[in-house]
Amino acid sequence: MKLRNRLMITFAGASTALLFAMRLATIESFRRVQEYELDEGLRARARQEGNEIALVGRKALESEYEAQGEAQGEVNALEQIVTYGALYRADGALVADTPSFAHAPSLREMKIAVDPVVKPPTAPFDFRFRDKVLRGVLVEVKSASPAEPQYLLLAASRRDMDADARQLLAVGWWVALAWLPVTLAVGWWFGRRMTQGVEALGAAARRVTAGELRMPVESPAVTRDDEVAVLGQALRDMVSRLEALIQTERRFASHAAHELRSPLTALRGELELALRRKRSAEEYEATVAGALDDTNRLIDLAEDLLVVARLGSEAPEQVEESDALALVDDAVAASLVASRDVAVTVDHDDASVAARVRVAASGFVRMLRNLIDNAVVHGATKDVRVKLSRDGASLRISVEDDGPGISVEDRDRVFDHFHRGADARQDSGAGLGLGIAREIARRHGGDVVLESAAKPTRFVVTLPIASA
Repeated sequence: MKLRNRLMITFAGASTALLFAMRLATIESFRRVQEYELDEGLRARARQEGNEIALVGRKALESEYEAQGEAQGEVNALEQIVTYGALYRADGALVADTPSFAHAPSLREMKIAVDPVVKPPTAPFDFRFRDKVLRGVLVEVKSASPAEPQYLLLAASRRDMDADARQLLAVGWWVALAWLPVTLAVGWWFGRRMTQGVEALGAAARRVTAGELRMPVESPAVTRDDEVAVLGQALRDMVSRLEALIQTERRFASHAAHELRSPLTALRGELELALRRKRSAEEYEATVAGALDDTNRLIDLAEDLLVVARLGSEAPEQVEESDALALVDDAVAASLVASRDVAVTVDHDDASVAARVRVAASGFVRMLRNLIDNAVVHGATKDVRVKLSRDGASLRISVEDDGPGISVEDRDRVFDHFHRGADARQDSGAGLGLGIAREIARRHGGDVVLESAAKPTRFVVTLPIASA
């Protein structure tokens, strides 16, 4: 069942039930008021009748109701309904009764016990007489002989009072039935207004599922409700983020294909050239060496692509506390320093010599190796300087070369994947190293920044120190 229909039914049912409950409460209150007025009248009339019987005797009971029957128009409303009276001895035997009773039930039959010492109950009570439901009160009649007390039962029919309650209840049912269509209509309108925004967001989500990444959710129902508006904005942000990720993935795939194609094309060209004619052993050796270089470039590129993919999808590697200076030495050993015959100078201050960092060792080594390789490739001389220093609670590692520097237009994009400057060398790689280094540093709570773009070029890594 749709949410709109559930809201409509819930609203209609709850409001109708509340209306009927209020009606029942009103009827009960009305019944209690009527019953209270009847009870007070019964008590007052019983006291009056008891006093007259004490003076005149039982004839007062009989003559009173005979006179009442002869002058119906002259008595009040209470006297008209209080038409049942009976006089009893202490043992419950009937002494006299009114014509309306005509053999009134004994007190034992009504399960009423009286005691000359303990006064009879004065609280009104209901009892059945033949096919009638009566409400009565029992009072003691003062007599000249205290040893033989008498008790007066005075009662009135509940017929009119109960009929009024039943009539009010029937009216309540009809009012509830008449109210139900109104509440259904109001509930339908209310449910429609409540669910318009949700339905608009659902339709937009289905369009996104179908591949439409632009989601203009500008329905008035989305903007007028605070909660739905927040949900709509969150959905818009999610779709925008999703679109950006998809665009990034497409660019990544395009750049990766281009970068892979270049060394593969060169490798195929070299091999095709070698097969066109017979060559000497030295020429074949040179061709194989060139093919090996292209293969190594492909391997390095594939590794970088895998690292980029893992950084974007996997959780950080397990970290452990390691000696920062030892990791720097490992990064220098893994870099292009040996193959390019470059000298790397590692310097440090006294505060950083024993610094320890919580990192994934392999990630730290790759991060710093990428920075050192970048300095090796772009440096003017065969001299790269690495310096460790402490800056408060952070370890600062700078990698510096004496290359030509980075042009102004390239400085803002130097960490972008696949970005290569206009004057980049042929052997400068695919433009992934600096971006990978920054992402690794940030995953460990640090960062990599370009501190100096002019000559000398300096990249600085900052990482939190675990201990020193």
